[in-house]
Amino acid sequence: MRLKTFQAATMTEAMDLVRRSLGEDAIIVSTYSHRNGGGVEITAAVEQHNEDDFATPEAQALRYGQGNGRLFVPDEDFAGGSEQVGELIAGALAWHGVPQRVAERLTEAALRVGLDDPLGALAEALDEVYRFPGLSSDNRPLILIGPPGSGKTIASAKIAARCVMDRRPVHVVSCDASRAAAGEQLAALCRVMATPFAEVADARELGRVADDTPADAKLVIDTAGVNLFDASERKTLKALIDASGAEPVAVFAAGTDAMETGELAGQAVALGARRYIATRLDTARRLGALVTAADLGGLAFADAGASPFVGQGFLRLDPLGLAHRLLADPDALAAEAGAAAASAPKPAVFKAAE
Repeated sequence: MRLKTFQAATMTEAMDLVRRSLGEDAIIVSTYSHRNGGGVEITAAVEQHNEDDFATPEAQALRYGQGNGRLFVPDEDFAGGSEQVGELIAGALAWHGVPQRVAERLTEAALRVGLDDPLGALAEALDEVYRFPGLSSDNRPLILIGPPGSGKTIASAKIAARCVMDRRPVHVVSCDASRAAAGEQLAALCRVMATPFAEVADARELGRVADDTPADAKLVIDTAGVNLFDASERKTLKALIDASGAEPVAVFAAGTDAMETGELAGQAVALGARRYIATRLDTARRLGALVTAADLGGLAFADAGASPFVGQGFLRLDPLGLAHRLLADPDALAAEAGAAAASAPKPAVFKAAE
């Protein structure tokens, strides 16, 4: 889904902009009329039907390397971002633990956008600097990799549940032989969804299962949590990836150390990963790790998990949604989700950004 915001003097003119830019299939998400004849603002969305091909670096650069196009249309007479916008964005990124040089680059990109709205400016900057392809909805096999406790098993179940909801065949495999009955949780979830499930002990078994998976079924592979900094564990994981022929997708939890996650993301890229799933957005307040996984590691944003319940699926993590989470008061977000607000001090930037 592609979001874009349009500003015009009248609703008719704004609707014309929507149709010219997004076509007749555009869906109106929200409308806003500024006071005292200040014009109107429409946020519209259009479904993106093209799937993301990460087969080569050239394909990545062709589609996402130069940004995805403007999300917001600034007033023609607006010359540049205000100092206050830069302060708000820089303050929020600092609170989330985004490394200073990364935060400075994003703030500078936001100021170049030419918007006096920090949300729109940051969304544009994120869209320019990073890639947001989401998870593919085709039958490309996926193998989820990442450190222990990052949420790979629940993410695997959510991908399978999405296929079931879309009435597409899916097969699920667990390669986690490191813990007793490690695959039982995933097996139980697959039984509920009436989804074929298998456990394998090594790369040879995984290769046989992958070869036997029907061509019209999506293969989803859950792996054991590994230390991506350990060469021997990376070698074992690489053997599983090669045997399966699946696209490796990294899984990282929000709320972890930003620099550590960025370095882990770099190791995932060396194993062939090109995008990652962010998990635990419902339990984390500081999201700097999500930014550094994309910046230091070079990974593209896939979908995000904000619930431990398989039935609630994924959130579509796009530039606007990520910008909103980075600028919004985390306690307000928790209150919206029905969680108890934390009492830890926060900078005034979140109040100013409301």
